[in-house]
Amino acid sequence: MKNLLVASLLFFSLFSSSKIFAQVFKSNSGEISFFSKTPMENIDAHNTSVNSFVNTTKKEIVFMVPVRSFEFKKKLMQEHFNENYMESDQFPSASFSGNIQGDIDFSKPGIYQVTAIGKLKMHGVEKEITEKGKITVAEDHFNIEASFNVLLKDYQIEIPKILFQNIAESMQVKLNINYIPYKKEK
Repeated sequence: MKNLLVASLLFFSLFSSSKIFAQVFKSNSGEISFFSKTPMENIDAHNTSVNSFVNTTKKEIVFMVPVRSFEFKKKLMQEHFNENYMESDQFPSASFSGNIQGDIDFSKPGIYQVTAIGKLKMHGVEKEITEKGKITVAEDHFNIEASFNVLLKDYQIEIPKILFQNIAESMQVKLNINYIPYKKEK
């Protein structure tokens, strides 16, 4: 509930100046995952609890991900992720807010290569990032896909020296999010 409130506040702060809500799209389904390969074991987690909005006129994007919603194949790995590394009680969500760069016409179906520039906040640390992605526009919706690496040390996520073979210093993050027009509730 707290994450939904924060996502709503982010949404309204970014899009409150937008008078025509038909230019705002929200995620109706999507997934953010991360993967790392180490000599001991692979780490793979998926999260489908993504809250995201895009203002297509201003090319603004915001998303919020509840950290505890990442699911692992091994429950013990999930527990260690939340308690020891991400400290999910103290830092319950990760977020991104920024702008989409590139020539894109959201009214014209097609595939567009874009770059997002903005701030990724995770584990209490906010960092400016620039990442490439792809937007696939259809008649009444669109999809955003991206893949990029995150260095754990950039977000002050510490790996105990004894576990350096179990956890990689970098995680490959993938996102695949679908958007539909946002309709303001009456």
